Amino acid sequence: MTPPAANDAEQRWMLLALAGFAAVLALLIAHHEMWRDELQAWLLARDSGSLAMLWQNSRYEGHPLLWHLMLYPLAHLAAGPQAMQVLHWAIAVGVAALVLLRSPFPAWGRVLLVFSYFPLYEYGTISRNYALTVLGLWLAFAALARRRSPLAVAAGGALAANASPIGLVLAPAVGAALWLGGAPRRSRLAAVGLLAAAAGAGALQCLPPADYEHARAWVFGWEPVRAAYVGRGLAAALLPVPGWGLHFWGSSAIFRGVEPGHPPAPGAVAAGVLLLAAVVAVALVVRRSRAALVSWVLGVASLLAFAYVKFPGALRHWGFVWVLLVGVLWLAVGDGGVTRRAATLVLAPTLLAGLAGSFVGGWWEWRAPFSAARCAASELRRLGLDRLPLVGGVDWASSGVAAYLPNGRVFYPASGREGSFIVWNLARTRQDRLGAADIVREAAALDRGAGVVVLLNEPLAAPAALGCRAAFGCAPTIVPDESLFGYVCYGAR
Repeated sequence: MTPPAANDAEQRWMLLALAGFAAVLALLIAHHEMWRDELQAWLLARDSGSLAMLWQNSRYEGHPLLWHLMLYPLAHLAAGPQAMQVLHWAIAVGVAALVLLRSPFPAWGRVLLVFSYFPLYEYGTISRNYALTVLGLWLAFAALARRRSPLAVAAGGALAANASPIGLVLAPAVGAALWLGGAPRRSRLAAVGLLAAAAGAGALQCLPPADYEHARAWVFGWEPVRAAYVGRGLAAALLPVPGWGLHFWGSSAIFRGVEPGHPPAPGAVAAGVLLLAAVVAVALVVRRSRAALVSWVLGVASLLAFAYVKFPGALRHWGFVWVLLVGVLWLAVGDGGVTRRAATLVLAPTLLAGLAGSFVGGWWEWRAPFSAARCAASELRRLGLDRLPLVGGVDWASSGVAAYLPNGRVFYPASGREGSFIVWNLARTRQDRLGAADIVREAAALDRGAGVVVLLNEPLAAPAALGCRAAFGCAPTIVPDESLFGYVCYGAR
């Protein structure tokens, strides 16, 4: 197969597009206020004194450790979580370089692809382990398409499987494509064995303790509302245009969702029809490439099964059906099962929608804070309150503040512990039963004469009656439950 960027002029245009992507992404990342899930990984790396402690502290994350291991040296050498953003920028730019310089799509399709919503915003601007997962998956499909060594394919799949649980879910799709890739049987066996071992190691790292409080249930019976929610989510990922407004993140402008406990809305039914039609249409387009066809069907089935049975997820999880779509078309073109033009025409609707999605994300990212953690830490320093004990009334809303304070620690009344990162165990569910007055009373017990700072994600109705005074407010935010209001509260005097 002739490399898609063989033409020198086209290569220069792709390098220019890569520079543009890197610059736009750098601006968005510099303006992005990280939210709890981003900062949780940083806090785990920063406040684990050894790799053994990192393993122990990460047991409640439900994720493989690769991202945390990459953050560990940075967190112990760098001054703040901005170092994580620099690392993530490099990974996201690497993903864009892979697409622009090695994917088989026409030049205009490659440019639209990297500036689409998922590469630029969801897996670019927001610093999490998903960009690493995308890199691993697309490296695997690129190696398959270019007839590289099966071990190169397995290495990409292994990277994805140890980056996130979604990478694990899609490992069978990569393994199936690898087995059908046409390499000698012995080398295929060795490569599939390597991928299986890596996936097994990733799965073991994801197994949480018995008192893990998140996504505990397994659902095997038929629940129409759950099925509608999952189907709508995956369809929304194929046309990723968030709704216009401050709280755009995770929404869909095209398919208005179905909420838990409510019957499927017309938009959810339409989304389900679109999802089925898209799965069948792509299968028909790539049918001449056995590896691409099996990988597509198995991958979509794996994503649907995981979302329905275990974890319904959000747009950042459902987006991997889009990542899979790009990968199987990449492979199908490399196999000669579909032309570059046909593959790009299949992608065109989702690329155009994704470009609109990037505009929505970038617009609101620039106009409003994503989370209040950075603002609250700045206010604490400005007012000289960072020397007082900090109390996180709602742990997941306030934990990020600790990341922006050197050696920052917060007392969490829900679990009765002081620390930085959240331990997602059943003990913290006590938080659901604590009212604002209860939190203030428990916080006041820490007062040693100068008061304590209580962080809440909703304003107190009558702070003076509880022995508190308002200090600052950081609101509103894109993530609606991550606004923060700071109160200085005092014990009995």
